[in-house]
Amino acid sequence: MRVGFGWEATNNAAKTKGWAHTHFQFDPVGWRQTQTLKGPNMSSLSEPIGRLYLRPMHPRTPGDKARAASAVELFLDLVFATAILFAGSQIHHVLGQGNFGHGVVSYLLVMFFIWWTWVNFAWLSSSFEVDDWLYRSLAAIQMLGVLVVAGGVEQTFGGTVNVALIGYITIRAAQIGQWARASRCGGPAGRAALIYAVGIAVLAVLWVVCALWVPFLALPLVVGELAVPIIAERIGRTPWHAPHITERYGLLTLIVLGGSLRAAAIAVSRALGDHVPALFGVAVLSVLVAGGMWWIYFWAPHRDVITPKRYLSPLKYGYLHYFIFAAAGAFAAAVEVIIDLLAHDNYLMEHQAGLTLSIPVGVFVVAAWLAVLREHAPLPVSISLPVAGVLIVLEGFLPFPFIFIALTVVMLVTLLVLYQPVPSRATEDHKSVEDTANVS
Repeated sequence: MRVGFGWEATNNAAKTKGWAHTHFQFDPVGWRQTQTLKGPNMSSLSEPIGRLYLRPMHPRTPGDKARAASAVELFLDLVFATAILFAGSQIHHVLGQGNFGHGVVSYLLVMFFIWWTWVNFAWLSSSFEVDDWLYRSLAAIQMLGVLVVAGGVEQTFGGTVNVALIGYITIRAAQIGQWARASRCGGPAGRAALIYAVGIAVLAVLWVVCALWVPFLALPLVVGELAVPIIAERIGRTPWHAPHITERYGLLTLIVLGGSLRAAAIAVSRALGDHVPALFGVAVLSVLVAGGMWWIYFWAPHRDVITPKRYLSPLKYGYLHYFIFAAAGAFAAAVEVIIDLLAHDNYLMEHQAGLTLSIPVGVFVVAAWLAVLREHAPLPVSISLPVAGVLIVLEGFLPFPFIFIALTVVMLVTLLVLYQPVPSRATEDHKSVEDTANVS
C-alpha cells in the first residue's frame, strides 16, 4: 500500500537543478520513505531511503552527458594531489643528499600506494551512483588514510614502511566497504564489484604479511593489485563513464603540475633572499616547462581514448597515468633540487641535478603519448613525441640542461599548434553509447 502524498522542494538549488517528490510507503516492516528525483543533474530513479538514511548504489548510465565530478570527488582529488606533492618534496631532500637509488625506489613505492588507491575510488565513483552520508564518510576515511601515507613518506625513505602501510590499509578498508556495498546491485556490475572487494581484502592482508615478515613479496603484490581490475572487468563489467573518468584524471594531473609553480615561487623568493640572480631564470623556465607539459597532456580529447567496447583501453589509460602523476610530482621536486644546487645547498654534480630534472619531463612526455596522444596524433606528431621524450632525458647530461629541456618542450608545443588531433578509433564507439543512452 502506498500513500500518495508528497511535496515539491522550494529551495534555490531545487529551482535551478530540478525537484524532488517525497512519498511514504507502508510495507510489512513499517513505513519507508522514498524520493523521486527529477532534473538534469538528478537520478530519475525512485530510491528508497532506509532507516539509516541510506540509498542503494545504482550502476550509472555510461552515456549520461550530464555526469560531472562531484564535490566529494573534487575534495578527494585535492587531498590526493597534496599527498603526491608532499612525497615529491621529500624525495627532493633525499636526492639532494645523493641517495638516488634508494630515493627513487622509495618514491615510486609511495606513489604506487597513493596513485592506486585514488584510481580505485575514481573508477568506483564513476560507475556507481550514490552520495549519502555513508559514502561520504568512507571517502573521508580514505582522505585520512592518504594523509597518513604522506606523513609516513620520510620513514619510508628511511627504510620503514609501517606508517605508510597503516595509511594504505586504512584506505583499503574503506574501499572494501564501498565495493561490497556496490556489489548488492547485482548483474555484471555487482559481480565486478564483489571481485574488487574480495581482491582488495586478500591483498591488504598480504601487504601486512609482506611488511612484517616477507618483504620480497612487494613486487608480486604490486602485480596482484594491477591484476584485480583485469579479472573483475573480464568476469563482470562496471559501467564507468568515459568523459567523467578522463575529467578526473585531467584534474588530478593539473593539480599536481601546479606543484611546479610553487617551486617557481620558491625560486623567486630564494633569488631575492639569497641574492642569486640565476634563480629568476629557474622560475621562468619552470613555468615554461610546466606550461608545455600541460599543453602536451591536454592537446587531444581524452574521452575518445577509452571505450567499453575496447576491453584494454581503460586499463592502459589508467595504468600509464601512474608514470604521468609520478613524473609531474617529481618534476616539481627536481626544480627544488636545481634551486638548492644554485644556492649551494646540496652536494650534487651538475649532471646529477640535470638528470633529476630531465628524467621526469621525458617520462611525462612519453607516457602522455602512450596514454592519450598516440590515438589522435598524425604521423609527424606520433614520431616526434617519443623521440623528443628520449632526447629530453639525454639533455640531462648537457651543461645548463634546463634551457635545452625548455627549448625542446617549446618545439613540441609549436608542433602541436601546427597539427590538429585526428579522430581516434573510439570516437564512433562513444557516439553509439550516447545514442543508446538517449534512446533509453
